[in-house]
Amino acid sequence: MPIYPNKNLKKKIQKILLVNPPGKITVTKEGSRERKLAVPPLGLAYLAAGLLKHGFEVEILDILIEGFYNESVVEDAIIYGLNDKEIKERILESNPDLIGVSCIISNRSKEVVNVCKLAKEIIPDVHVLIGGQHPSGMPEMILDKNVDFILRGESDNSLIDLIKRINGNKDLISVAGIVLKDKEEIYINKIQDYPDVKTLPYPAWDIFKLEKYWNAGVCDYEINPEEQKRFLIMMTSRGCPHHCYFCTSELMGGRRYRQRDSDDVIKEIKLYKEKYNIEKIHFWDDNFFVNKDRAKTLLKFLIENFKDIEFEIPSGSEVNAIDGEMIDLMAKAGFKKLFLAVESPNETIQEKLIDKRVKLYRVPDVVKDAQNKGLIVEGSFMVGFPGETKEQMDNTFELAKKMGFDRISISIVNPLPGTPLYGQCKKENLLYPDYDPKNIRWSAENIKLSVPRGYLSKRRRETWVEYMKNKIDINKYEKEKVNSLNKQKK
Repeated sequence: MPIYPNKNLKKKIQKILLVNPPGKITVTKEGSRERKLAVPPLGLAYLAAGLLKHGFEVEILDILIEGFYNESVVEDAIIYGLNDKEIKERILESNPDLIGVSCIISNRSKEVVNVCKLAKEIIPDVHVLIGGQHPSGMPEMILDKNVDFILRGESDNSLIDLIKRINGNKDLISVAGIVLKDKEEIYINKIQDYPDVKTLPYPAWDIFKLEKYWNAGVCDYEINPEEQKRFLIMMTSRGCPHHCYFCTSELMGGRRYRQRDSDDVIKEIKLYKEKYNIEKIHFWDDNFFVNKDRAKTLLKFLIENFKDIEFEIPSGSEVNAIDGEMIDLMAKAGFKKLFLAVESPNETIQEKLIDKRVKLYRVPDVVKDAQNKGLIVEGSFMVGFPGETKEQMDNTFELAKKMGFDRISISIVNPLPGTPLYGQCKKENLLYPDYDPKNIRWSAENIKLSVPRGYLSKRRRETWVEYMKNKIDINKYEKEKVNSLNKQKK
């Protein structure tokens, strides 16, 4: 059954406002808080470039960076960004025909829905669209009366198609990945589009206020960041071929790993150096190292072409792909840090639940080799998988301290909507009654396990403090965060 554009909404779309929602960080019982980030939204920059290429007018509203220093405490979280009044003023000033709001992280979905509500209050006939990993995984969870459409997966092409269909008063249901509600029934087109990354225009950074991100100076989670640098984020590929049942990457890229040509990547970096005098590039690929030969070739190109630019890969690197040659190339190319996604140090968990099958015996040698080449090495771990025994959990905490990392991060396993892990937990009734997918915290347990609730969060905290106390000034680090929190509560 065809579904045509809503006659109560604007009949012609020419101006689009793309919105990044407020930031959100959680606060633990002892008063510590997560680190704020200020990273320009790469997905919106790609969408903007495509829209501009097709002749549409595009504006960006990054609520997070525009109000980066405004913080408000809401329950156990700190929201930072423009307040509701300021958001409405910005929307009214733009007066768009369509508003597209990004929802990458599940625990920011409440804030995303609020932005949609504010948009409808100020411009009732505006088209409101949400995209990103969270709505791609569980669109029914976020589709409400203030949301007209959801586009699942990568929407570089489907957004253009949707707008053209609205402007031509054509059937909308066949738009790739679209979710919409007609009366009381929700329609989901399960077919998604996976763009050819070799043909996409470069992100439209010209319409972003990049200086604001550079001035904030918090583009990664490093505890003691170096001096502020002019940075940008890029992707040299999209998608990941692995099927890790806790990961949301597949919701966007569908395990379709697509690589850009190395020559084109170099061309893009040269453009940024010329236009913005960039000093640092962050590669935000889902899995930069999955193709070892390709990664090494690209690193060699970086060495040949850029002597005065630093590089970083914030996502967890695939341990099995990191060898001595890769580390040597990274060091020569200007990388300062290596982030290794160990996930679980338990062999049985690796075999059953982690598709990457990390060769754990290699980790200490990889860490030592990278450190000898001058890289800071961080290891990320996960604990609390369904069925994981107390012995295995305790083993994770102990082994995390024995692999020689400069930094460690330990997350408690939490089911993200749309992932196989989420499906398993729902099917087997493994979730605590107060589990809220819109407020997920990686420091708290939501899955019923063989240990009492609270055991993992306590051990996680103790392990981190014990390990990091000799590497950073924890008292200073925590005191600064407690003072900031207390200031907000007054």
